[in-house]
Amino acid sequence: MAGPGRWAPLLLCLLLAAPGSPCLAPPRNVTLLSQNFSVYLTWLPGLGNPQNVTYFVAYQSSPIPRRWQKVGKCAGTRALECPLMCLKKQDLYNKFKARVQAACASARSPWVESRYLDYLFEVEPASPILVFTQTEKVLRVNATFQLPPCMPALDLKYEAELWKEGTRNKTLFPATPYGQPVQVPLQPGTSGCYCLSARTIYTFVSLKYSNFSTPVCFFLNTPGLFWIQTLRGDLSAQWTRVPRC
Repeated sequence: MAGPGRWAPLLLCLLLAAPGSPCLAPPRNVTLLSQNFSVYLTWLPGLGNPQNVTYFVAYQSSPIPRRWQKVGKCAGTRALECPLMCLKKQDLYNKFKARVQAACASARSPWVESRYLDYLFEVEPASPILVFTQTEKVLRVNATFQLPPCMPALDLKYEAELWKEGTRNKTLFPATPYGQPVQVPLQPGTSGCYCLSARTIYTFVSLKYSNFSTPVCFFLNTPGLFWIQTLRGDLSAQWTRVPRC
C-alpha cells in the first residue's frame, strides 16, 4: 500500500484551492534530460487527475534568472514530454531549467520545475550516420551526425569497428575527428560477409560515448557506395550498391 506522501501534492492543492473551485494535482517526476544531442522535458500525470488534462511548458535560463519563456509548440499538449531545443531566446552556453503545468477546462495545477541542465556538460551524443565507399583495395568509412541547427560547436569524433560475420574478433579503429575518413586496406581476394558499426565520442571536460550503432552487414566483393542510416537502426535504400548479407 502506498504511503501518504504519494498523495501529498494533491492534498496541498486541495488545501490551497478556493472553496468550490476544482483542483488538479501537479505533474510528477518532472525531468529535464538530454538525448541524441537534443533536450527534452518529461513528466508523469498527477495522481487522480481526469483523462482530458493538457499541459503547458516554460523554460528559464541562467546565470541571471529572467522571466519564464513559454514553449508554444507544447502549449496544450497531451503528450508527457516536450522537446526543448532551438527555442526562441534559448542560450545553450548557459544552464537552464523548465517547468510544466497541468490544465483542463476549469482548473490548472501548480507549476512543477525541473533541475537545471548545463547543455555543454550534459549533452548525450547520438550514434553516427555512416557512409562507406568500397574499392578493390580500400574500404573508406566516414561519419556524420544529425545535429540540431542551433547546437554549439562541439568536439566530436567517432570510433568505427569492423568484423567478419560469425566471428568475435572485431577491429576497433582509433578515434577519428568528425569529417575525416577511416581507411581500411583490403587484402587481395578479401571477400565474405563483414559487419560495420560506430559510436560517437564527445570531448569536453571528460569523454562521453554514444551507443554503438546497429551493426550493418554486407558483402566485401562489389565495389560501390553504401549509405547507412544508423541513428535509429534504419537502413536507407538510397545509393545501395554493395549487396547486403
